[in-house]
Amino acid sequence: MANSTKEYAWYLEGNEVAIVEKDVNFDNNVDSKEFGPGTSRQLWKSPQTAVADGLEVKYVYAPNYRIESTDVSTATVESWDQDNDGNFRLRAASGTDWTSSPNLSAVTHIVLTNAGRFNGLHKVSLVQSTRIVTTTKISASTSATLFEETPTLYYDVSVLQDESFELDLPLYLQKALVYYIKAKLAEDALQLEGRQLFMREFKKMIEKYENSRISGPRVVFPGAHGIR
Repeated sequence: MANSTKEYAWYLEGNEVAIVEKDVNFDNNVDSKEFGPGTSRQLWKSPQTAVADGLEVKYVYAPNYRIESTDVSTATVESWDQDNDGNFRLRAASGTDWTSSPNLSAVTHIVLTNAGRFNGLHKVSLVQSTRIVTTTKISASTSATLFEETPTLYYDVSVLQDESFELDLPLYLQKALVYYIKAKLAEDALQLEGRQLFMREFKKMIEKYENSRISGPRVVFPGAHGIR
């Protein structure tokens, strides 16, 4: 018997993308609110079964930082813990020193990869020989916890500070952004008609850009009075 078709959907949960699966079964318990044929077919739940070939998710993300070079610390990031102030702290392997070759004492931000839930940008408050203290708040143990993988630490990082920072946006979206800024300026000047005009152009360009990213054939049908 052929496998039944699985149907998935997604939604945003904070800064994460959540995947849900449509439940095609129904509950046989008459005391359950989900009892009855087709009742659970309207429910979206966490994926019920494993997916052998995986799911392909396409998305666009404009980060607020840029990794200037692929230089990484030669000191191995071994573990992490929480300091007395509740801040996320990195621990280096024994025999390494983050204050020499290279000296990270002047580093203000770092980016971690392969670090599980700590992937991404962190602001640095203190660098010691075998410790890097960040301003990221966590609730965990003060004892060292090993990473499941060996993280990569990037220290040559530029962070969004002001309008001089370059956002990695496609050219078409850069033009749309101009309309959005004009709409905000018109709103501040209480020019409501101008705001509506620029916001309409902004949304139109965003819609065209999103439509251009949809793959597959486009079928056009003639109207009721068209030539067939």
